[in-house]
Amino acid sequence: MYNTTDAVPRIDLSTVLMEAVHQDEQFIGQLVLPVNESEMEYGRYPRFRIASGGLLKKQSQKRNQSGTYNESNLSFEWDNYQTEEFGHEERIDDVIRKRMKNFFDAEVITAKDCMRKVMLDYEVTVASTVLDPDTFNSASPVAAYSNANLATMDVPADINAAIEAMNNVGEQPNTLVLSLHLWNLIKRSQKMQTYLYGFLNTTQGGSNISTQIVAEAFNLKQIIIARKTVDLALPGKAPNIQPVWGNDYLFLGDIQGGDFKAGGVGRTMIWDADSEGGLFTTDTYRDEKRRGDIVRVRSNRTEKIINPNAGFLISTTAD
Repeated sequence: MYNTTDAVPRIDLSTVLMEAVHQDEQFIGQLVLPVNESEMEYGRYPRFRIASGGLLKKQSQKRNQSGTYNESNLSFEWDNYQTEEFGHEERIDDVIRKRMKNFFDAEVITAKDCMRKVMLDYEVTVASTVLDPDTFNSASPVAAYSNANLATMDVPADINAAIEAMNNVGEQPNTLVLSLHLWNLIKRSQKMQTYLYGFLNTTQGGSNISTQIVAEAFNLKQIIIARKTVDLALPGKAPNIQPVWGNDYLFLGDIQGGDFKAGGVGRTMIWDADSEGGLFTTDTYRDEKRRGDIVRVRSNRTEKIINPNAGFLISTTAD
């Protein structure tokens, strides 16, 4: 926690900014890995696994003649998390503030820009954490997801196969996460239209397909469309705009919040002693030497996958 008297936590700015951010549905990181507050920056917890814990083994047997039953011990492994601090600062020059006061509130505009930079960093980290085939089980599609394969790509078969695979390890997904590009492809795919309507909707295409309809068809709670983009170009170069969540995978998962005991894919852990504003905290302090104020947005967090079996990746590229 910042102890200097020069840095003033600005929860008022954080509140204003978070209200604005709630209207920006492009940021979905907190929806996929819900925030969980921790009293400590480091935590240790038991993790029960299928292999080492024998969670899916048949072990109950008929009572034998000596009056005893089959006996076993529930085994677990230890796992941990460690939060780290991230942040960004922007300067509000006194002259600029005075010059622009008739046009906009320099403090709010600067803080909003600073906030979104930190949020984008968080979004990219969550996406790379979740779309990781080294962490989650994955499968190839029946046919690659492309405009050329609208008649052959079988998204219902791919999703149902993934649901079965998760069911086999004792998990039940409630959420599908995918990019806007993939969502638009899926709505136009012929096998999805037939799966939903019982016939190929040639007159309206996928215009009637909504996230609610697809969620209900696969017994899911929600479909999350990832719309956020990021400029990957080097400074001074032409923009290279790419989707943060990419177009290589659909993510099927059990999204849960709160305590780890509730299960689910994972959490965004924050150290509450250093997080006055929640996941993102805004501070301001004075830099008199350069005649300006500094706005700082920071985040003391870690993105933690607590159950890899609670997620599954469907590749969009065929082998």
